[in-house]
Amino acid sequence: MRYWEACEAQVTAEEAIEECRIHQIEAIVRDSDSALVDVTTSNVIAHPDEQADYSGADILGYLGY
Repeated sequence: MRYWEACEAQVTAEEAIEECRIHQIEAIVRDSDSALVDVTTSNVIAHPDEQADYSGADILGYLGY
């Protein structure tokens, strides 16, 4: 997937967690609000949208792209 496609993509929690894992970041979905959270730092990576998907742009931004 190209960068601009990834920025516009909506991804599932499983896809987001896998992408973080590839970049050596352990991520989980927080029970209280379904936010995607970095386990090591407790930083929020992304919040879900109405369909419980996550913004590719948010994830790429957290990963430093």
